[in-house]
Order: sequence, then C-alpha cells, then structure tokens
Amino acid sequence: MKNIAFIINPMSGTQNKRRLPKVINDLLDKSQWLENIVFTEHIGHAQTLAKQYATMGFDLVVAVGGDGTVREVAQGVAGSRSALGIIPMGTTNTLARHLGIPTRGNATITWLNHSEPLLCDSLEVIIDDTTRMRAITAVTIGDTRLINCGQGVKTSMQDGLMLAVINGEQTAVKEYKMAYSGEIVVDNDTYVVEHTLTVSLQQDSLYVQAPKRF
Repeated sequence: MKNIAFIINPMSGTQNKRRLPKVINDLLDKSQWLENIVFTEHIGHAQTLAKQYATMGFDLVVAVGGDGTVREVAQGVAGSRSALGIIPMGTTNTLARHLGIPTRGNATITWLNHSEPLLCDSLEVIIDDTTRMRAITAVTIGDTRLINCGQGVKTSMQDGLMLAVINGEQTAVKEYKMAYSGEIVVDNDTYVVEHTLTVSLQQDSLYVQAPKRF
C-alpha cells in the first residue's frame, strides 16, 4: 500500500472542487493507495503542505489545480523521494498535457491507478533577483525541454547541462541569464513589463508521476 496526498487549490480554474474528495475516494484504487486530502488556504500553502508530506515519506503528492499549484507542489517535494502527481484543473495545464495526463472527466483521476514515477531534471528560475520558481524538464522524443516554469523560459538539456543561446551561439551551461518581456492588462490598458531571469540547473532531481506506457 502506497501513501498518496492530494493538495487541492479551490481557487484555480473555474470548476467547483468541494465534491472532489468524494470523487477521488470513489475512483482511486484502494488496493494501491492510502489517501490523504487537504485544501490550500493561501498562496504558498501548497508548497508548505507538499514539503510536509515529502518529509513524512509519502510516495506521491498530487497537485490538484493549475500550473501555479503544480509549481508550488514541485518546490515542496524537490530533493525527496516523493513523486509529483497532477490532477489538471487549471486554465492551460501545460505539464499535464505534455505528459499525456487526461484533462477531462473521470480519467483525470483514474490515470493514477496506472501510473509510474519518472525521474526529471530540476531547475530554478529567479525573476528579477527576487522571486524564485522551481521548474521541471520533461522528456520528449529525442529531446528534453523545460516545460513547466512559465515566464517565457525555454531551454533544452544535453549531457546534464542546459543548452542556452548566448550571444547568438548555443552553449552548454549550468546557469544563464536572459531578458523577458511580457504584457499585463490593467483596467483594459495593456502594459509591457521587462524582467531579468536567471535559470540554473539544480542538483536535486524531481520524480514526476506519469501514465504508464503499455
């Protein structure tokens, strides 16, 4: 029997999640999993809860929400043996789609009954020398690419190093800086914001739960 924790962000996406505990209880394979379910109460709470579950030795900690919730849970379990799982209920669900995790219906939960942990590289993204975000690289055919950090960062991996385009040339590095421009809308007015991003390869890896490939 394996321990699984569900960290539900009630504010992400548009779906009401109050019935989710019952749905999870009905669809989860009880011969495999011993479940624990909790709702987040504020920003950063998912990371705190995930770290607690990882410290307790849970086999799988599942982020129930959007990409922001996934990032928080990833930061909480990084460096542990606990795997990151995803029930996608956000707007874009980037990493879930990339890993082939269903985004609709009962399959968003039942896939966990036929899943396995994958070892992925871990990176850290620092925005303007202040905000820190955990990023995950996920394997694709013939390539490995950064898929879940947002903020316009894209990179690929080769032989344990990141491949970054610096001064027009592709260079293998453990850390690099880049500029990022993005748009925000305030009262129907659009503003362009500039950020400096520092991307660094971390020593600790992340286990990410994915559907089994039969």
